[in-house]
Amino acid sequence: MRENESETKMNKYFDFSTNQLKVLAVLATSMIVMGGYVLVRKYTQPIQSEPKFEIIVGEDEKHFTGVFVLDPNSAPADSLELLPGIGPIIAERIVTYRQESRFARKVDIMNVRGIGPRLYERLEPYLRIKDNQ
Repeated sequence: MRENESETKMNKYFDFSTNQLKVLAVLATSMIVMGGYVLVRKYTQPIQSEPKFEIIVGEDEKHFTGVFVLDPNSAPADSLELLPGIGPIIAERIVTYRQESRFARKVDIMNVRGIGPRLYERLEPYLRIKDNQ
């Protein structure tokens, strides 16, 4: 009996039977597979190219305000490039336009070549014309 018992035990330090070792092997293998799956899944998720900014508006408020607002009369070209649809060329055109005449209203930005009604709709929440000057 002692001899049969020693065959079913792993060694004198662990009292695992062969069935228990099989269960442990299955559990360890499944843990490795699941860990690999989680690791691969974590690093293969698509990354959003543009962060989405949530705009919180009150119930009765009809006018949306952007996360940040700029005055096209005073904002530097690199700040204007942060606006949706505005690249370096249109930002420079805005700077050139404001050197000749001031933007009195938000709609005046459509006088800049390259900014039409569609782009203006995207820009409007981010524009604020200051009254001073």
